[in-house]
Amino acid sequence: MNDTAKSTSLCDASDEALALWAKGGDDGALAILIKRYGSFVHARARSYSRGGPDADDLYQEGMIALLKAVRNYREDAPGRFKTFAAVCVNNKLISTVTAHMRDKNAPMRSYLSLGEDVPEEALASPGDDPEQLLIASEETNARNRQIATLLSPFERQVLRLYLSSYSYDEMSRELGSSSKAVDNALQRVRRKLRSVFQ
Repeated sequence: MNDTAKSTSLCDASDEALALWAKGGDDGALAILIKRYGSFVHARARSYSRGGPDADDLYQEGMIALLKAVRNYREDAPGRFKTFAAVCVNNKLISTVTAHMRDKNAPMRSYLSLGEDVPEEALASPGDDPEQLLIASEETNARNRQIATLLSPFERQVLRLYLSSYSYDEMSRELGSSSKAVDNALQRVRRKLRSVFQ
């Protein structure tokens, strides 16, 4: 299968299939999931930032929660990936805001809505319009090239293992590196992915 055909099939794939492929190390599947869920994470971060941490910091935490949702998603899990990802992101944002408020010794603000429903349009997948699919495919290819350029070979290996549910110790052994080097690499990956997908 050539790159264009593969990109088109990835764009047509369900979130569940993309999550499993991304967990197996498919960067293209991961890029599409990040694109599909980026606006949702951004909207949730803005919602939780009222009276709390900075929206950009929350967005970063939300994207890490999305990556963890991919890493922890199981084929036999009940329900849809969208539901699982939304729970993971919301739980992470709630815990981040709660920790922030605790650190500030301030009560949770009554206007901070932690149980707000997720708008369906925020998680919309690309439509069936061939033009939109082609545009999405080209954008995915461009982002994949950006990722390949931005991430070092070590960072790509760390991200692949992280998404395959390896612990820090397992990643260290697999890569012949220290846990600290793995953690530093994941921090760099997080910053670089934020610059590409924000």
